[in-house]
Amino acid sequence: MLHYILDAHNIMHKDATMKRQMDSSLTTARQTLLTLVEGYARRRRDILFTIVFDGVNAAVQRQEVNVNVRETRRFQEADEVIKDLVRLEEQTRRVTVISSDTEVHNFAKLSGCNVKSASAFLRELRSDSGTKSTPEARRLASTDKPENVSHAELEAMKRMFGLK
Repeated sequence: MLHYILDAHNIMHKDATMKRQMDSSLTTARQTLLTLVEGYARRRRDILFTIVFDGVNAAVQRQEVNVNVRETRRFQEADEVIKDLVRLEEQTRRVTVISSDTEVHNFAKLSGCNVKSASAFLRELRSDSGTKSTPEARRLASTDKPENVSHAELEAMKRMFGLK
């Protein structure tokens, strides 16, 4: 079975609706993400989804058997829980870590996992469900951290920071 490990808050910050919901009700935003993932999980029984939420008391109601919810302990970050989950995997090539955090991406790659950005995963969820993205969602998706930096960009940054 494939295993998708999701950095929940990272994903929620890339979606305009969930980002707005987080301002008024973190539980509502978490439930929105869970509902979206569970809709996908119903059609993809070959994938085990583990959603890692920062903080305790996520208070979300899980319904699908192939969806697990993990919460961090007090003073623990989701990144550490995700890394621990990867370390426990026997077949990391069957694992996909979904996060836009560079450190988490690098750790997952070095461990033999596949990686996917939060924005790319949201696009996958939307295309599977037939949901169209809003202009705000597309704008947030376009602000993903780049996976590669060109030589020209690197040189420009060096000049900008007085390193050249």
